[in-house]
Amino acid sequence: MAYGYYPNNQYYMQDLQNMRDRIENQIRNIQQQNQMQQPTNLTQNFQIAPNVNNNEIESKYVNSIDEVKNTFVMKMGVFVNKDFSTLWVKEVNGNIRTFKTEEIIELDEKDREILDLQRQVNELKGMINNNANEYDNTNIIEPIESKKPQRVSNNKRSNAK
Repeated sequence: MAYGYYPNNQYYMQDLQNMRDRIENQIRNIQQQNQMQQPTNLTQNFQIAPNVNNNEIESKYVNSIDEVKNTFVMKMGVFVNKDFSTLWVKEVNGNIRTFKTEEIIELDEKDREILDLQRQVNELKGMINNNANEYDNTNIIEPIESKKPQRVSNNKRSNAK
């Protein structure tokens, strides 16, 4: 009798089921550990040259045109000196164009009003100076008549000649 240890068949079946559950749990645990230990797939990309976007430009501060000539560009490059007075544009084919720059200071409403008032004051000063000069330069011509006293007595002397 193979079932001597178990009083009936039901206990035997239950014991087999428990063994099966334990084995399945152990298999699941081992599979989970194996999945955690497996290395993830890594992909490394090495970029030898930068991505070229033709809509963008390179830019750099330089001290002279010699630095512009010696700089390699893969797209249009804009170079400017530190005081922003000169700007160089270098194209991919090596052509370099040079520009002189000047700062444009944006004025707010109050600054524009001040400048307008100063201009008006200067215009008025000019008008006043012009009027004063014209007044000084005008010759007032009055006929000079010899004035002889009309009634001079003979015994009095007159200064008129």
